[in-house]
Amino acid sequence: MKKILVCLLTGLMLAGVSATASAHGGRGGYYVGYHGGHGSGWRGGWAPFAVGAVAGVAVANAYYRPPPVYYAPQYVYPPQPQTAAYCPENGLYYPQTQACPSGWQRVNY
Repeated sequence: MKKILVCLLTGLMLAGVSATASAHGGRGGYYVGYHGGHGSGWRGGWAPFAVGAVAGVAVANAYYRPPPVYYAPQYVYPPQPQTAAYCPENGLYYPQTQACPSGWQRVNY
């Protein structure tokens, strides 16, 4: 919302400045005189407003930057020790034997 507001205000300000600057010299627009004493006026067209809008967008984009991106720290956990089930009675490990009458022992390898 702020970005749009800044763009609009900057565009209107620049359009107003360019319109008043052009009105004094009579350059950039055309002068229309009305007959019958009804007055006359300067018609600047849409060009000052387009210049103001483009300048407003350029100023707003230069002013506002995207928010920084923060990355979460990567935690490194220590590796878990590799264990196997060993049956001392048979002298075999778990996949080779399915039962161990004396009980299994956990061994690290």
